[in-house]
Amino acid sequence: MNEPSLFTCLNPILIMTKQLFVKLFTIITLLHFSSAAFSHAKSVSANPAPRSVVARSPERITVLFNQQLEPAYSTIIVTNSNGKSVTEKSAIVDRSNNKRLTLTLPPLSSGKYTVAYKVLSLDGHVVKSTYTFRIKQGAPLAN
Repeated sequence: MNEPSLFTCLNPILIMTKQLFVKLFTIITLLHFSSAAFSHAKSVSANPAPRSVVARSPERITVLFNQQLEPAYSTIIVTNSNGKSVTEKSAIVDRSNNKRLTLTLPPLSSGKYTVAYKVLSLDGHVVKSTYTFRIKQGAPLAN
């Protein structure tokens, strides 16, 4: 009787190992691309920047995101150290770059301010966050 060779015994194991490797590679690849496709909007820059100290009152708050925003559901609220909103104006999504959200501010006095934003990206995810900044000196005095 012929005894099976070592190659004949190992061949099914090698085939199963190769199939397992292909399946694992496919799963990892799909997970990688699906996480990128379904990620939430993220703030990529803000002006004034989080935790910054600015010399004068900024004219506006601008937050730039990595995804396009739904204008009707994207807001910024700026409050002073007492928690009071500093403007009645509404934030606007920039028409030329719908990843940019801007809120025009009145002249602000020195102190700490909190910026709270809530945005709806076009992929349907709502993202909200807050950050603070400080103003060293208030708005220039009117002559």
